[in-house]
Amino acid sequence: MVKFLINGQTFNDLSSIRNKKIVIFPGGRLSEMILQYHVVSNVFCICDNSSSKLDTTINGIPVVSPESLVGLEGELCILVTSPTILSDIFVQLGALNIFDRCEFVICIWDWHTAKKFYDPFTFEDRRKNNSKLLLVLAGYKEKLWEIVFKRIARFLPDGIDVCVMSAGKYLEKLSKICALNNWSYLSTEMNNLACIQNIAIKLHANAEYIYKLDEDMFICKGFFEGLLETYEHVENNSRYHVGIVAPIIPVNPHGSIRFLEKAGLLDRYEKKFGKAYYDFFTHFYTKTAETLFLWKHSLPLDEMAEKFRAMPFSYFVCPHRFSIGAILFKRATWEKMKGFEVRHGVGLGDDEYQFAHFFLANVEFNTFIMAENILAGHFSFGQVDDPNLIYRYFNNNRALFDISNSVDGNKPMLSFPQFDIGKFQ
Repeated sequence: MVKFLINGQTFNDLSSIRNKKIVIFPGGRLSEMILQYHVVSNVFCICDNSSSKLDTTINGIPVVSPESLVGLEGELCILVTSPTILSDIFVQLGALNIFDRCEFVICIWDWHTAKKFYDPFTFEDRRKNNSKLLLVLAGYKEKLWEIVFKRIARFLPDGIDVCVMSAGKYLEKLSKICALNNWSYLSTEMNNLACIQNIAIKLHANAEYIYKLDEDMFICKGFFEGLLETYEHVENNSRYHVGIVAPIIPVNPHGSIRFLEKAGLLDRYEKKFGKAYYDFFTHFYTKTAETLFLWKHSLPLDEMAEKFRAMPFSYFVCPHRFSIGAILFKRATWEKMKGFEVRHGVGLGDDEYQFAHFFLANVEFNTFIMAENILAGHFSFGQVDDPNLIYRYFNNNRALFDISNSVDGNKPMLSFPQFDIGKFQ
């Protein structure tokens, strides 16, 4: 992502620099990224000509004027993060008579790679450095958070780091939820879902297994354990290369049919809506009625999830692109993909498309695996023709979405700031 040009030679790090005070010049976004990602350490100061930056700090490093460098003793290493202004820096430091005791290091940016991983961010760090990580994409469906996060907190096993992510915005409510529950919170300046996930995975360097949830997924007891058990079973006892493991999700182009079959509802569904196909457009693109049918027959959610858990162990191999609102994958898979490509715009669905392209086109033939004993609820797809009807149904049946009193477990409930839900009814 970034290399260093020193005396005409290119290096991956600054280990060759010895006994010199490292000064980053100038301040700004590129310098912030250098510091946030710990590309260099032991930076003495940041030098900048902007009066608005002087006497401030960037990532805890003081910002000083070029004139302040005159009084520094010893040799300096000037790390130039913006090569386009290199000649101006030469002139300015030459006029201050300190040019001869400066060694200049030029940052060379690989922007194709850098744009995947570099964006100014705020990270409220509560990492435990576990080998398992849960990423939660959130920030746009606030009315679901109380139940969604309550379920995460109740069913989260020990030994899993949690990082809630909001792309393109910083939200005090999400920050508070994370603080109360000792989870990390990551927000990025850019509203791009692929980029924020890349950053989160990179920040959690010890995470071997990565769970990812969207903010409109209602998980149930055994979600985390069941996906991992299925992953390991298929990996160890089949001839498939596992790419992703997901639960059965009723409101899902593929999971809907498996749910209806296992619940004995397929005939009833097809009499009402026509033949069920494994695709998106036939029954989910703008189809509010199908979504409500599936919710009405999968609630109370915890009771239905228990029925699926009690069935004989089974999994299903999905042969096509798969909706990834609730998944488990390995870091090694993400690394083979070289991270998610960051394209223009929000990137909604880009990660899903890239998983599918990599799995189905790659010579390893990675597979989408459905853990058929694990049930999770998906609120709805964004393209339904009457979203208000879906929300009204949710608000009128909150108790059926909420955690059942019959759910076993003594874990404390989610610590949660109070919300005024009346406006959503």
